[in-house]
Amino acid sequence: MDVSVTPFEIETKTRHGDMVRADVYLPRNGTGPFPVLLGASPYQKALRHLPPIPATFPFIEYGPMQLYLDEGYAYVAVDTPGMGRSEGVWDPVSRTEGEVIHDMIEYVASLDWSTGKVGMIGMSHYCWSQWNAARTLPPHLTCLGAYDGATDMYRDWMYQGGIPIQGFLNSWLFGSVLLQHMANGLPMTENGRDRVIYDMYAHPFDDEWQRRRSPFWELDRVDIPVLSIGSWGKASLHLRGNFEGYRLVKGPKQLLIVGAQTFAETQALFSQSDFHRAELLPWYDHHLKGVANGVMDRPKVRFFVQGEEKIREAADWPPPGVSIAEFFLSGARSGHVASLNDGSLIENAPRTDGGATTWTYPDPKWMAGVTTIDRQGIPHHVARVVTYTTAPFERDREFTGQGVLHLHASSDQTDMDVIVKVSLLPVGTDKPPTIRVTQGWLRASHRAEDPALTAEIRPFLRHDREEPIESGRPHELRVELLPMSVLVRAGERLRLEISNWESTITEAPMMHWYGQKVVTDTYYYNAAQPSRLRLHERPRTNGASSQQ
Repeated sequence: MDVSVTPFEIETKTRHGDMVRADVYLPRNGTGPFPVLLGASPYQKALRHLPPIPATFPFIEYGPMQLYLDEGYAYVAVDTPGMGRSEGVWDPVSRTEGEVIHDMIEYVASLDWSTGKVGMIGMSHYCWSQWNAARTLPPHLTCLGAYDGATDMYRDWMYQGGIPIQGFLNSWLFGSVLLQHMANGLPMTENGRDRVIYDMYAHPFDDEWQRRRSPFWELDRVDIPVLSIGSWGKASLHLRGNFEGYRLVKGPKQLLIVGAQTFAETQALFSQSDFHRAELLPWYDHHLKGVANGVMDRPKVRFFVQGEEKIREAADWPPPGVSIAEFFLSGARSGHVASLNDGSLIENAPRTDGGATTWTYPDPKWMAGVTTIDRQGIPHHVARVVTYTTAPFERDREFTGQGVLHLHASSDQTDMDVIVKVSLLPVGTDKPPTIRVTQGWLRASHRAEDPALTAEIRPFLRHDREEPIESGRPHELRVELLPMSVLVRAGERLRLEISNWESTITEAPMMHWYGQKVVTDTYYYNAAQPSRLRLHERPRTNGASSQQ
């Protein structure tokens, strides 16, 4: 992350009385004043020099700073309160922290080297800070370039479906934040840093504590231009937030979903100058410099279609004209997957009664989460989970939009966890998936929906209380699935996996807490209880506009 200039530090006392500090990078060959790009995080501005290598430094999420300096922008890197060089108590993505970033934006806008126009930049936590600051409506915040960031801490990653996350907190909170502070001589037990993990787990419902840490609830007040960029490869962490942020904000807005397939690819893409020149720099140039570059003539929504490897365009999300395709769970064996049941997905509703799959867990054969490993050391990710697989598709079909799993299920306990994944299977027998299409999570006691925010194919869960299920009695559960876009070609299949935990190999770091489950569950699929997968399907036309 080399840059051609040496930063200088600024500080301002915020409305909450804390001295917050930032590093300022100004263009070497410019006289100013400059439009400003500002990023805020708990990752210590002193570490900006580290390279953006995902395996070691996943928290280096500034983007190509030198590109923006060369293009005449000032770049401001802020340590959020209680972190790095800033005073106060660390209270990540709280509304208080958003107000602090607000105050820094307004201070920076008043300085003589600033034009007074401030945009925000950065991915992941930096993007989360963008949503958080924007909800406080800073007068000089002019636009967002919101790449890969959650909007609702509770639903997007901390308690997906009401199930507490475990693996990510270790890799993020300790690996990227606390141990990095200790390495720089900043004790993790000061400034409230040691309280965060306990507070997160002490609030298992979407209560007022959680609400103040979820910009989601105030984004409908935001009317500045917003470019929201998500990545299919970060679906299990941030993707839902980018879709929801786009949906809620009221000003000029665009949505772009890129095809990066992993956490590492998503970070690598954000570090590339070519990507910024194509997507983000024109956005900032137009809104911060007034350049008439046609960026607002771009389609409102662009999305990478997995399996087709092309960018498609739409007027909104979900794209207008989508229909709902239904695939019903069936006990008929697909003959394609070596799993606990090898069930099928069929497009005709069942006409008979009595179909069900019953299974007990934890499974003694699980070795790496739900993954089993044979004597040759080969992992098998679905051998001991429940699956339902389609027959080979007879024609190409594109599933783009939202999805939901209607699952009729019972348990011998008063609660159950349901973890769902839909994958694309290539042509052939028992080959591994090529693409993860979508996924979802639900704790049955959190099944209550908010009717004001729920749509037919997008349940919005309340998460405000626990409602135990009645042991032995079937309940209909609606599992929200993440947004998706995939082309299933003729001869390929879709596979639905249902479990109560996940593989530490395929899902890390987004592993959930297993808890104390010793349970027998049953999934039903018959005329009276038609469990089914419902997906938005987009019509395929020869004239569909696309870009490579």
